[in-house]
Amino acid sequence: MKDVIADNVNWNSWLDKYVDQSILKGEYDLMVDDLGNNIYEFPLFTEKFCEDIINLAKKEDKWTEERHANYPTNDVLLTDINMQTAYQVVLNTVVYPLCVHLWTLEGKGWATMESENFLARYTTHKQSHLSLHHDFSHITMVVKLNDDYEGGGTWFPKYKTLSNPKRIGTATLHPGMVTHLHGARPIYSGERYICVSFMRKVNN
Repeated sequence: MKDVIADNVNWNSWLDKYVDQSILKGEYDLMVDDLGNNIYEFPLFTEKFCEDIINLAKKEDKWTEERHANYPTNDVLLTDINMQTAYQVVLNTVVYPLCVHLWTLEGKGWATMESENFLARYTTHKQSHLSLHHDFSHITMVVKLNDDYEGGGTWFPKYKTLSNPKRIGTATLHPGMVTHLHGARPIYSGERYICVSFMRKVNN
């Protein structure tokens, strides 16, 4: 039986079911919270999306541990669970236009960024945290997929800012590469699931 979340037959119905409708309609200035220092939070996915993609990742069970050489995470590429196409539709429809709006980005390349998208898992017995690092991205997005854990969040020591959204489906955007050193704070119970996108401009 085909997983409905990976079904891309009718994108309008898929977006209605899985994406926050206010952000989908472009209500950026109403829905985005500015944490300061170019760190933003906004509602992106519904709780149903978060539940379904976690269940899909668990069912496919294609987790890796050494995909990133310097700062490896316990993760799975969305391509490996048949979610890349659907996720790319959300990036193209919502996230890239939002990035252009927030940072007043110029040039066609920002609307057609390439993105490495993966689902990461933090557990108390395997990997509870991630050390401070820079991302290989121009812009990074982290989406909170569940809340049945304690601790966690993304810590930016230079700005003394912790992004640890209360609501499932909330996304955080921040610049990558050089300005936003960050790490994942440890969890103390449960399992933490997030979706991560390393977005890079490749065209002028």
